[in-house]
Amino acid sequence: MPEESPHAHFDRLKKQLQDSILRDYPNPERRGCPGNAAVRELAHRPLDYSLEGSPNWQHLTHCSECYREFLDIRAGMKQRKKAQRVGIGLGVAAAIIAVGAIIILGNRQGVGPRPEHPQIAERIYRPRMVDLEGLSMTRSEKGRQEMKPILLGREPEELTMRLPFGSKAGAYEVQLLKNADRPLLSVNGEAKIENGVTLLTLRMDLSPYEPGRYFFGVRQIPWDWTYCPAVIQ
Repeated sequence: MPEESPHAHFDRLKKQLQDSILRDYPNPERRGCPGNAAVRELAHRPLDYSLEGSPNWQHLTHCSECYREFLDIRAGMKQRKKAQRVGIGLGVAAAIIAVGAIIILGNRQGVGPRPEHPQIAERIYRPRMVDLEGLSMTRSEKGRQEMKPILLGREPEELTMRLPFGSKAGAYEVQLLKNADRPLLSVNGEAKIENGVTLLTLRMDLSPYEPGRYFFGVRQIPWDWTYCPAVIQ
């Protein structure tokens, strides 16, 4: 048989002692019994309370009827304590649920309607075609050929540029300038040849710049710039 634990050994001995008292000391006539009040007082004493020398305890441990009454009272006390612990646990749980409900309702109701977080509007780029096919290649803003200005909007724009005749596909850089030495905005893009036309598509946000006259610079990296007049409306 498996080895008995000290706790199980104690419980077994206690059960044997209780059974012995209940069996070996019958007293149906209840001779010398101290009465229910005395038995109840002994049952309510703490387990570590010393009962040595108590005449009522001496009688109880030698009277099957009184001892049975004592055990019944102790069993009832255990049941009530267990019910109290369950009730306290349920009460605490109910209190926690109630507080949580109050917090949730308070967060939902609040003082007034909850402010909505502003949503960041998606930036929309307006498409625009820019025709530079007739633009001659120059090396600086001073040597530019007079031509009609490119009209641009003061907003984010997606520019599809028809580059000058003979322009090759590849990496390009585009600038917005007040003069050749003062670029305000620089954007890179990749040009492609479609049906014999070199097209460069890129996005430029022109909303920060005041309406007026500017210059538009275009070059294939790393070659020289070609300039043309531009107007932001």
